[in-house]
Amino acid sequence: MEASKSINISVLPEQQQIALQIQADVERGLGYLKNNFPERAVLAFKLAREKTQLGTQVFDVITHNLLTAYRATIEQLIKKNDVAQVNAYIAEVQNLALTSEMAKDDEFCGKFADTFKNLGMELYFGRHYEASLYFFRKAISIKPCPSYYVDLTNALAFVKSPARLVDYTTDYNPQDLGRHIFIACSPKSGSTFLKNVLVSLTGFKDLFSVYAGLQNEHDLDLPQIAKFGKANTVTQQHSRASEANIQMMQAFGIRPIILVRNIFDSAISLLDFYTKGFTFSTFFTKEEFLDFSEEQKIDLIIDYALPWYFQFVASWQKVEKEKRLQIQWLTYEELIADKPSTIEKILSFYGMETDKNSIIKKINEIESDSEKNRFNKGVSGRGKLVLSEDQKLRIKNLAKHFPSADFSILGL
Repeated sequence: MEASKSINISVLPEQQQIALQIQADVERGLGYLKNNFPERAVLAFKLAREKTQLGTQVFDVITHNLLTAYRATIEQLIKKNDVAQVNAYIAEVQNLALTSEMAKDDEFCGKFADTFKNLGMELYFGRHYEASLYFFRKAISIKPCPSYYVDLTNALAFVKSPARLVDYTTDYNPQDLGRHIFIACSPKSGSTFLKNVLVSLTGFKDLFSVYAGLQNEHDLDLPQIAKFGKANTVTQQHSRASEANIQMMQAFGIRPIILVRNIFDSAISLLDFYTKGFTFSTFFTKEEFLDFSEEQKIDLIIDYALPWYFQFVASWQKVEKEKRLQIQWLTYEELIADKPSTIEKILSFYGMETDKNSIIKKINEIESDSEKNRFNKGVSGRGKLVLSEDQKLRIKNLAKHFPSADFSILGL
């Protein structure tokens, strides 16, 4: 482990004696650390801090040394399962902070933040999840680092407390957040059409918040979410309820619409989509796929594409059951049966109202534009007619891997 390096300063003659005492305390503490006696190092660095003026560079360097010693001490106590003493030291560490211009030194702040993060890791692996979450947040507040968010996500997953906006940005406050219409959708569920109508109706920004599309999972991209957090947005993504997605939605006030479609019809709609050449958005090779028989194409879709649909529904049902987010379920079948009423329902979920005539007008505009419509056939029930009995059975059998989920919303 790395303690802070000493800094050279000049002192007045009358301060030399105390400076020598501070130096001796620090050197003794560094020696204890080197020889794996961190608890003694804590005492030595505490003595040094008591003799040092608050708000000076020396005070902050000693503070980092003390933090390093605390981390090593807590690591030893966790191995001994001494919970009471671990908690006592945690209370002391929480008060450590930078007080001088060192707080503006990127390199020093990075090391200081890293030590808090590493302390958080010791606590996390010792199953002190609440404490680990505190120190991951402390590290982020000092100097955010992308890797810290991996640890934050893991800790929040165990603690199950909601993520906070300040976990991800301090550029604005919760009251500054915009309105976010978010359609978390399964593929080929009419989501592009729905998104385009909502963008046209609201005038909100069309935000695709992923690092990149195509073969990538549509997980929320933090830089984009943070950048446009204050804007009013409409987003349409094939996003499962992963921990990171849930937590960012909590922090940025996102309440998603969950849009699904009959699973048999989804399979045939995917068949149409890929046969038209849109395999570039998957891991399938276009030339190979197009050379397959229709039966082979459907088998491929059942084996490799449809399992995602079951994960999607099961993940969002779990979120709803645990009440981690407020969500609204919607089906493709509802949408095509009565588009104006469905859009009214969505807007009502977000506390918005629009004249029904305006909704109908926008629907007609989008439907007349083939680029914005994107419906293949727009017909329900094709799947059961096209799929063989064996293929339908194989699709139904995918549900057995999620015994606590209810897939009736997929037509099962």
